[in-house]
Amino acid sequence: MGSFYRPALVLLSAVPALLKADATIRYQIETSVARLADQKSSSAVYMKGNKGATVDDHETTIVDFAKQEVTIMDPKRRKYAMIPATEYGDRMSQRMSSAMSQGAAVEEALKSMKGTCATKESVSTETIQGIQTQERDVTCSMTMPMPAGVQQGTGGAMTGMGMKLVRRTWSATPGERVRVPGLWQLSGFELWQKYFMNPTGGFAKIMPGVMAPLMEAMDKNQVVMLRMTMEMSMNFPSPVAGAAADAPLMKMSQEAVDVSTAPLDDSLFAVPGDCTVEPFADLMNGIQAATVQAMKTPAAKTVKSSPDPAIPPAVKAYVPSLTPLSDTQPVLPDEARASHVQGNVQVLVTVGPRGSVEHVEALSGPEALRKAAIDTVRQWTYRPVIRNRAPVTAYTDANVFFFDRSNPTPPGFEITPDVTAAANRLAQLEEAFPRTPEQEFADSEQDAGGGGGLRRFYKLNGLAVKAAELGFNEKAKAYADESLAAAAQHPKDWNYGNAIHDGHMVLGLLALRNNDVPTAREELIKAGQTPGSPQLNSFGPIMTLANELLQKGERNTVLDYLVLCAKFWKTGAPQLDSWSETVRNGQTPAFGANLR
Repeated sequence: MGSFYRPALVLLSAVPALLKADATIRYQIETSVARLADQKSSSAVYMKGNKGATVDDHETTIVDFAKQEVTIMDPKRRKYAMIPATEYGDRMSQRMSSAMSQGAAVEEALKSMKGTCATKESVSTETIQGIQTQERDVTCSMTMPMPAGVQQGTGGAMTGMGMKLVRRTWSATPGERVRVPGLWQLSGFELWQKYFMNPTGGFAKIMPGVMAPLMEAMDKNQVVMLRMTMEMSMNFPSPVAGAAADAPLMKMSQEAVDVSTAPLDDSLFAVPGDCTVEPFADLMNGIQAATVQAMKTPAAKTVKSSPDPAIPPAVKAYVPSLTPLSDTQPVLPDEARASHVQGNVQVLVTVGPRGSVEHVEALSGPEALRKAAIDTVRQWTYRPVIRNRAPVTAYTDANVFFFDRSNPTPPGFEITPDVTAAANRLAQLEEAFPRTPEQEFADSEQDAGGGGGLRRFYKLNGLAVKAAELGFNEKAKAYADESLAAAAQHPKDWNYGNAIHDGHMVLGLLALRNNDVPTAREELIKAGQTPGSPQLNSFGPIMTLANELLQKGERNTVLDYLVLCAKFWKTGAPQLDSWSETVRNGQTPAFGANLR
């Protein structure tokens, strides 16, 4: 065991009497993610003798300090995995590295990502749960220009990404660790986690210019946290023409609601008898899938008693990212070129009942480019938006990208107040004009009509997948067949691999719904024979059909499919190996985010 771990061991061995006392801290957590459901949850940290545990709504982690073992449990699926403490950090780092690894070009860009962090400590104190705390603010900004190869592969629509994170914490002052019963034990557990269970190693390896200052700023002088607020803003332009360059915002608050030294039952630190062991990777995938699904659960909508006065009465809908039928390409103004100004302008477009552009408003982007963006979009036309079987006036949003082709260095993305304001504005429009999944599908169908064949080709596989999810079997088959036929006409297009994989996957699901297992097997193998795509190569295949075939006992077919997937999902090799091992052992893997 290296010197990296010794400080934690020294602390824990130096205060054995204190660590034998029981201690508990409970938190209430609220999370708000733009365009997803708001979530309320709880978590707790427990200490008893030489054991500690952290518990939240989706995961329980138990640490045995004496045995140096970590047990992770999925309480809903009744599964657990046990690993040496010295391996936990490496395994979590590998998962994070794999999740963010998307090819050599992107990895190189991540390594070049730059970040700055500024900290501010308040001299005043605040009492929380009877404990004096000191406030500390950390503001971190990160920017990364996308590599030229990625830009070219996405038609120049992807210039860069950026993130800004503001975190405020109220932690117990150093003197409170000695005064308040339980705080010393809890702070010892925190230190142990920092050295043994640190999951940021993978980030630090692929983003050395960002994670080192970020983690140093966040971890410095942290004792026991009683309150935390965090806000993150992002902008990540989509690589697909016509798709939204969303800037999702995340807000989170965590408040201690109880600090106690009441006796704890030993069962809190033991795996229940009805739980069964599962490989570590599969266990973490299952926990991740449950967390993502909870975030996707629709939030209850509040029906407004009166329309928003900022929205004209004529506007009856908001449909994000409609694709123009005719989209005049933007031309970089001479003045902007001379001033070396380029980048993206995000606009809000009012589309009339006949599909013409009635109004354009610039939401974000360089001032020198806004007029040119507005003039460009005014020349576009759209498919009309339909409500109650009639065309209506509707909002949509678009991104107009201006590039100086003579300048080989693309601009990095910078988080600015107008970008944040634009994201908030669009989120408010989604709340003002809520859509059911069925309405979203109908809007996608309408948007896919008309225009050129390539424009429709880019939408067909998504329509097939969504129709299958909604149980529209006839439409799902029609769109899957059309997508495969269109793919044959565009064998060199970036979407070819998606069309092959998704089309056959949907046809296989439909075959299973008709109890036609042989056809489903054939379609799964055909889906795996895709040559790949930017999306499949990065994020891996959709495992829905494979998962359902496993329920039918078709393990050999799924194993063959996983072998085929390894040909295009190079960065997912460890994940595919883990899934294959689980299938060979007669179990069904937790496919996590790939089960969609």
